[in-house]
Amino acid sequence: MNIMMVTTPIRPVPTSFPPMGSLSIVKYLRTQGLDVEFYNIDANRPTYEDAVQHIIDANPDVLGISSVVSTAYSYTKQLSLDVKAALPNTLIVVGGNLAASAEIILQRTGTDICVIGEGEKAFFDICKRAETTSVVADFADIHGATLLDEHGHMVEAGFAQSLPKSEVYNYDYADLEETSDMSVFFMDAFDENGVFPWFEKDTRAFEKHRKDKKVTIIPGSKGCVARCTFCHRWDKGIRYIPVDQVIERIKEVMEKYNVGFLGFGDENFGTDSRWLKEFCEKVKELDVLWHVGGMRVNCITPDEITMMKDAGCCSINYGMETGSPDILQVMEKKTKIEDNRNAMRWTVGAKIQTVVQLVLGMPGESTRTAVESAEFCKYALTLDKSQNPNDLSINYAQALPGTPLYEYARHLGLIGDDLDSEEEYLELISDKNASDATHNFTDAPRLVCFLWRPRIRLEVLGAYVKKFGLAHYHKVLAHDGNFFKQSRPISGYYNEPKLSMERGAENQEVKDDRLPGERTLVSDSIHSRRERLEADGDVIPSLWKLLKGRKFNMILICHPHLVYPFRNVMLPLYLLLSLTRGRFRDVGDVLKWAVLPRKKVTFQSLRRTVEKDMGGYVGTTDAMNPLRKGR
Repeated sequence: MNIMMVTTPIRPVPTSFPPMGSLSIVKYLRTQGLDVEFYNIDANRPTYEDAVQHIIDANPDVLGISSVVSTAYSYTKQLSLDVKAALPNTLIVVGGNLAASAEIILQRTGTDICVIGEGEKAFFDICKRAETTSVVADFADIHGATLLDEHGHMVEAGFAQSLPKSEVYNYDYADLEETSDMSVFFMDAFDENGVFPWFEKDTRAFEKHRKDKKVTIIPGSKGCVARCTFCHRWDKGIRYIPVDQVIERIKEVMEKYNVGFLGFGDENFGTDSRWLKEFCEKVKELDVLWHVGGMRVNCITPDEITMMKDAGCCSINYGMETGSPDILQVMEKKTKIEDNRNAMRWTVGAKIQTVVQLVLGMPGESTRTAVESAEFCKYALTLDKSQNPNDLSINYAQALPGTPLYEYARHLGLIGDDLDSEEEYLELISDKNASDATHNFTDAPRLVCFLWRPRIRLEVLGAYVKKFGLAHYHKVLAHDGNFFKQSRPISGYYNEPKLSMERGAENQEVKDDRLPGERTLVSDSIHSRRERLEADGDVIPSLWKLLKGRKFNMILICHPHLVYPFRNVMLPLYLLLSLTRGRFRDVGDVLKWAVLPRKKVTFQSLRRTVEKDMGGYVGTTDAMNPLRKGR
């Protein structure tokens, strides 16, 4: 039996997060006596033609395609169609979150089977069955397998059984070494620009014995205790990997790859306080510094933050998402704004680095709720003068299949409820992240909606400058991660304005000035002729130099005091700009919105809105219902 597992590209550049799901499946198959080749397309980035040819040359009996995000649809579709055309007898299996659109994948691509839920046991059962049959309908009884029967009807046998916590993310780095450039996953903690951004504000990072160390990402758990209405997941609940296993994995990367810095890629790190206490006690002995990618604001205390810092924690990110109590309800966060404020106050007070992360544009979002988010951000990013007010990442809500937000959009007709319309949407969001707003889920006109982000940015920068002074802000900006160096490590986790802090002033991306849905807003983009900025020490580029280079985003960052006074006239200015460019529909939408009475909004979980008020999951087959609901 010839089996191959491949990854698909996730971001424009290879992600530094190891493909742990694929690696775990590979190891699980091997422990069960099956051999499998792992081909890491995401990390290696071969040309598309070379990737297809590699698969054809291998001629696998079973090809597993790991599509961890729904934005991988276009690539997965083309890959499966081309492989199926060349190798019609190869059984093609797609897993990952993209499988939430199984009906479309099975009918419009070269895929034979989709795996829903955790993939280890389901993919193993499929491979074992493939030893005796190649008839797709013969796999219909396998838990986790979703397919079309002999009549072309979609069938599913329920989710695959989840692994026990001791087997979660059980992988071998040897599989990664054989197939990938390990420098993608084990990065130099120090380069010509200084230390990796997660650790740059902790003096411990600059101790002599850490200078040649590497940084990598590992997991401490899988899943989440929450069910946010914009977030898709197959995992039910959360499983914490036993502490001793995590410690052994840390020791392994320290010994084999000279790691001295870690990032925990968990969605929900440390919610189990007993696990967190044991982990901190044991990781402290290793003298490793670490960053937490995701914690819940209502599952942390000042004592725990102190304990984490003492054990080597330098940076914590939280899933705050909004500063509006009403939008917290819509998101089903099950937290309070006071929880957000406490987490920021305690974390900043402990001198631990953090970033405020928002999701704008959920149903019910309005100028009022956006202002509430701005007020929260002003509080959170002016707690201490050592903070950089640009440590703020603002995404727009993106509807992913398997979420209440996606079903809400289908009910409103923003996404059609037939296969053609749903596939059109999947192709639209392919290769896009949440910074590329594709739809407006609010009752406000899109021009109003997409001005909320620059307005929040301006309010935060204005508050910081007012509290600490322009000179101090420029000092923080000039020294924060060597901002004016040309080369900057990009984590891929953040959006504007934090994204600009990671890129650096000389490495800004070139964009045009079209509106979101076309591309982006003027105030959130850089009109650049790729002219380098020169900065000597703490010198901030002059307004004239930035105007000459058409670097308007950099004007907002470097000279916020000059832009801040215009925050209240942004909408009129953009209306005038829209008129001069013939965008009369945008102007008409805003004028109509301004005079018509506002719709009454019920601020409740979007899940309840879809299931109770909108009639549930309409226009779908019975087999798709579990997939549309998620876990």
